[in-house]
Amino acid sequence: NHSKIIENIDVGGPTMVRAAAKNYNDVTVITSPKQYEKLINELNSNKGSTSLSFREKMSEEAFSETAYYDALISDYFNKMSKNFFPKKKVFFSNLVEKLRYGENPHQESAIYSKTKKLDISQIHGKQLSYNNYNDIFSALIISKSLPKNIGTVIVKHTNPCGVSTHKDHKKSYQLALACDPISAFGGIVSCNYKINKNLAIELNKVFLEVVIANGFEKEALKILKKKKNLRIINANDLSFKNMNNFISNFNSILIQSSDINPFIKKNFKIVSKKKPSATEFKNLIFAFNICRFVKSNAIVLAKDNTTVGIGSGQPSRLDSCKIAINKMNKFQKIQNNDEVVAASDAFFPFVDGIETLVQAGISAVIQPSGSIRDKEIIKFANQTGTILVFSKTRHFKH
Repeated sequence: NHSKIIENIDVGGPTMVRAAAKNYNDVTVITSPKQYEKLINELNSNKGSTSLSFREKMSEEAFSETAYYDALISDYFNKMSKNFFPKKKVFFSNLVEKLRYGENPHQESAIYSKTKKLDISQIHGKQLSYNNYNDIFSALIISKSLPKNIGTVIVKHTNPCGVSTHKDHKKSYQLALACDPISAFGGIVSCNYKINKNLAIELNKVFLEVVIANGFEKEALKILKKKKNLRIINANDLSFKNMNNFISNFNSILIQSSDINPFIKKNFKIVSKKKPSATEFKNLIFAFNICRFVKSNAIVLAKDNTTVGIGSGQPSRLDSCKIAINKMNKFQKIQNNDEVVAASDAFFPFVDGIETLVQAGISAVIQPSGSIRDKEIIKFANQTGTILVFSKTRHFKH
């Protein structure tokens, strides 16, 4: 209720806190019950008084508290007016934990949350590192984009190296692992479902840093906990809501909304003479969805709603095609009659990319439109009997 929210905005309290904090030379300001123990120790150590350094520290925390409170109010009004990019953007968050270090041991790091805690919980294992969190969020954004209670995602260095939405959970994991078992070593597995005993046995056969799921059966947890360092994460309470991406460098901040909108049929246009079957079209959408979470330039090859080759992070789209094809040839036993599809996160600037895919046995391609050579791509698809689907949206990920 908007009227109640306005009525509940405290004016006097923050004013008194700020006034006390400003006058820390003579006043000790306490803003949280968590400070009581420190205050008692301070009073006992100073015969009923407090030291200047303690009062300064309490003043610092008090101003942080009132700033956080005002930031919440500002954010509420911005959301209400749908002003997502106001002239002055105030960021507010709570410290979840100070991490041992950042991406590398010489870098300092911490994780913050807009709420008082994260929507994921660690059940077991070593303390999560900066890189663990980065990989966990990369894995979760993919697995939460999959159909409810279906799908296994394996991630290494924030890139997926295997994804499957096979309805049998154990088979789903096995298929995802088979996409690139070498890259999966030391990676993160995110299961968009509850893990049972049989799957836990399979997971323990491989060295993994983190296992994530929407809950764990008791027997499954017992098995996974045999590996004392394995980090086990419950993500059952996590959902897509009010998500933005932030990049900060040189005292500037880039903000954008997340690329997580579900794909629907009208987002795409079949531009080739040969049309996809319902199964082929579903497979194309699966590949394209995974592709938007792969670092650009990105190519994803898929068969039966399972990735069979992923090419990521190359400055050349052609190189990404070759990497995806090499992965497929190395780890898969593709038959001549298998229908393998390809997805690209952006258009092919030249025919050589799609030509390389078709020569490798790809039967259908999905890509964004927008190239000055789109007609050449369509012409090549028709000459080779390749299914070609255009997306109205591009999906770079840098």
